[in-house]
Amino acid sequence: MTARHLIAATFGFVLCAPVAWAQPGAALDRLWAALEIPKALDIMRDEGLDMAEEVAVQYLGNTASDLWVRDITAIYEPETMAQVMRDGFSADLDGTEMEPLLDFFTSERGTQIITLEMTARRAFLDPDTEAAARDLIAAGDADPELLDLVDRFITVNDLVDYNTSGAMNTNVAFLKGLSQSEVFLMTEQEILDQVWNDAEGNRAETEDWLRAFLYTAYSPLDPEDLRAYIAFSESRPGQRLNRALFAGFGEMYNQQYHALGLAVARQLAGQDL
Repeated sequence: MTARHLIAATFGFVLCAPVAWAQPGAALDRLWAALEIPKALDIMRDEGLDMAEEVAVQYLGNTASDLWVRDITAIYEPETMAQVMRDGFSADLDGTEMEPLLDFFTSERGTQIITLEMTARRAFLDPDTEAAARDLIAAGDADPELLDLVDRFITVNDLVDYNTSGAMNTNVAFLKGLSQSEVFLMTEQEILDQVWNDAEGNRAETEDWLRAFLYTAYSPLDPEDLRAYIAFSESRPGQRLNRALFAGFGEMYNQQYHALGLAVARQLAGQDL
């Protein structure tokens, strides 16, 4: 059981208590729209629903009940996802100067970059598309200049570490929920041990996925535009934005994975927890 990739470079049962959005509403709304976060959340919802089907097969033998369907629908309810994401995103972005972010992502260059990222993320819902991108890089057939820029982008945004730690957190959340079932009783230490044992493999998998995804996304992009994006990512506003996106998406994923684990436990128990 591994988490989907957060890859927040630019971009349930348990609800966060609503918080006051720290950033001025109009500026935050503009940034939210410029980053196409609603579209990203739609894609992540589709990813989550696909993963829930895999979980049902793995843990329930594909014998999920109407209760399971209701639980999954609640976990991936669009308004809940947006609220949790925005609360975490806004709180972490508090105090950040918004003008440089808006200037970049509302520009022609920024708009193209976000569009390419969303298009690639949607395309990667197809396993064959993802596999082909991975194979291209593994075979050494990728454009060297573009791949070097992709690797630089990954490094500047610390994407491997962010995504690996995020995956570990969500796996812990899932197992904590799952352990509410007598079938999968685990202590907190046993959960942590299992997640740490999988960490090295998850890190390698994350790096492979990031390279394949970003190479696919940025292939149509002029190299100079990608260099400008890397330079922006190195700036203080770019770094703050990256961190805030991971904060928002990370909280959303943690809640979803814990709720998913609980949903499996509910099915196994045949009753509400």
